[in-house]
Amino acid sequence: MDSRPLLKDATRIKVFVDSKAFDDLLANRNRVASAILGHYDSEYLSFVRSPLETKHDELKAIVEYRFLESAEIKSIEIKRTDSTEGSYFPYRLDDIKAIAKEIYGRDHISETELESIKAVFIQAVFNRFGKSNIYITDDKILLKNRLWFESHFPGGPLNIMSADEASIFLDLFFKKNGNYYAASRYHLNRGLWYWLSMRLKLPHFNVGDPMMDALAFRFCYALMALDEIGIQFYLGTDNDTMDNTLYHFNYLISLITGIFDNLALKTNTHLGINFSDLRKVSLSNKSGKEFLIEVRKKNKATRDHISSYMNFIQLIYTFRETVVHREGLAKVRFEYVDKDVGWKANFTQLSEDQKDYIKLCGDVKSEFDPFTEWGVFTGDIAYLEPYHFSMKAITILTDFVDKYLELLGYPLFVKAQKDKEFADTLAVFEKNRLGF
Repeated sequence: MDSRPLLKDATRIKVFVDSKAFDDLLANRNRVASAILGHYDSEYLSFVRSPLETKHDELKAIVEYRFLESAEIKSIEIKRTDSTEGSYFPYRLDDIKAIAKEIYGRDHISETELESIKAVFIQAVFNRFGKSNIYITDDKILLKNRLWFESHFPGGPLNIMSADEASIFLDLFFKKNGNYYAASRYHLNRGLWYWLSMRLKLPHFNVGDPMMDALAFRFCYALMALDEIGIQFYLGTDNDTMDNTLYHFNYLISLITGIFDNLALKTNTHLGINFSDLRKVSLSNKSGKEFLIEVRKKNKATRDHISSYMNFIQLIYTFRETVVHREGLAKVRFEYVDKDVGWKANFTQLSEDQKDYIKLCGDVKSEFDPFTEWGVFTGDIAYLEPYHFSMKAITILTDFVDKYLELLGYPLFVKAQKDKEFADTLAVFEKNRLGF
């Protein structure tokens, strides 16, 4: 998904659900699909789904639309217990068939494929008077062509999302409006939400060690910064969102390097290396060369773990140099238009070193987005979309830190958890949360 103002002034969102996709996801016990549908009675969301017989109670709770046809008019009807909503459907079936043939690249289109394309036109009707409404599907054909539909026919914002994307977007919508949910109608305060999120992502973190406690707080703040960047992404592209994005992105980079420092300093004492010159105590190959030699002597598994993430570590440090010590990050408001698609984003520029490190971290072309999974877009120069980069960076950081804590000998905290109320709350959060 490109950057667009879905959260700007949004107080209520219509969520159109692809019943076939969700039926399949629920059959496979998909946690995210179940968590999304758990908000079916939210005062901030209005759910509707495509017609389908299902055995899943979560899907049955969502009202179906009805497609009504007569000789002169076609309309979509949504009948709820306390209201009936009707919308005129202005599109001709022949035109929808023509689009289906173009999308699938063949003349013969099955009934199922035609219904899939028709859903896009139904979403266009739903979005006619509410530009923040979304359509959730895991249909890869629709997801790959979502920008094409918006630039061609039916045209206009359609906001087609996968279940995973929708989970993150809806969570950001709730948070922007001051709501932090462990589950539907299960409110938490802001601090507890992020603390639970951190505990879930770092199961080997144990409270009580001052250096590791500092790491945990930095990790919580990093999750907060990530969400703030995400909110800016869904407020669209302008000078304000650009400035706010870089403000939180700069802080995120500092937090991640602070987490690296926490790990290095703990390793220095934990392994009995005890360097007195703490400037040499670093996970970076450059500033911590002597220290890392000693780490290998004391604990080869820890040094090997650091080595396997060294491209990521060096990548983050290149950003820190730019943000803290040098010229800062360049601002680029970018708009892409060609005969097939158009999209916008707030970008910053990448150095050659940064571009190379991202590639070495395993970056690949995104399946549905116009930039890579790490947010890289290469035009005349290399650009970076900060939100997608931050998502990948925090994902990699999570794996790196938790394994590191395990190698330092920290046990899984849940096994030793004696606070039943906290354990129960964490279990509910793990099962029902939206977001990252």
